[in-house]
Amino acid sequence: MKGEAMTDEQFLRHLDDFGAQPERWPAELRAAAADALARSPALRAAQAAALSFDRLLSGPLSAVDEARVARLLSAVGAAARGRPQDTLVMLLLGRMPRRTAAGLCVALLTLGWLAGTLTSGWSGPAPPPGGQAVALLSDDVATLFDGESR
Repeated sequence: MKGEAMTDEQFLRHLDDFGAQPERWPAELRAAAADALARSPALRAAQAAALSFDRLLSGPLSAVDEARVARLLSAVGAAARGRPQDTLVMLLLGRMPRRTAAGLCVALLTLGWLAGTLTSGWSGPAPPPGGQAVALLSDDVATLFDGESR
């Protein structure tokens, strides 16, 4: 970049990349940046803004006020509790009281259990297992269970 004048766009890009302090810039860019700053008041204003931003970032962190955090959390919690939550149960049952909803759930479970026991008898008894069954009682011996004694 020696011998070439730095454009305003190049200066602003380097200002974003390296910050406002000239000692953080590469040595080959410092002379061209100083020339650009000398000829442009807009670049000097941009460097001043970047310098104040750099100071803000490098300064000490502000202390967190625990009382303020507690007040904010309390306000958010109160707002969330004040607003009704539309859950699936609320969408299906509406604003039904809890005892009524619990009774309805118990009645539906009982009805399902009764329907299952009544319909299982209609298919008749389960057929006896046919064929042969093999059991692996140890790692190297397979035992054949076919119902016949040997």
